[in-house]
Amino acid sequence: MSGIVHATAPFPVRNRDLMTTLRRALHRPFGMPSPAPVVRFGSVFLGADPMLVLTGRRCVPRRLLDAGFTFTHADLESAVTDLLDRRSAPVGAAR
Repeated sequence: MSGIVHATAPFPVRNRDLMTTLRRALHRPFGMPSPAPVVRFGSVFLGADPMLVLTGRRCVPRRLLDAGFTFTHADLESAVTDLLDRRSAPVGAAR
């Protein structure tokens, strides 16, 4: 495969759903929203486009899917669970 490949999970989620899933996995019942002016201000220091955060991009890895690529974690819940499990595992531990 050559050229540009979108390396995203096959099922995009909204930021609201991402944050809800993260809070649930981290046992944090409440999260403060980030107002748009704060995001715009912070993006200046990060050198990022604030619209990526404020509006997002609904990318689907069509080329990977068409090529038969299989995702270890196709859904957000299993990906977050695996990341948190890895975070708490000792360095170098077998999986």
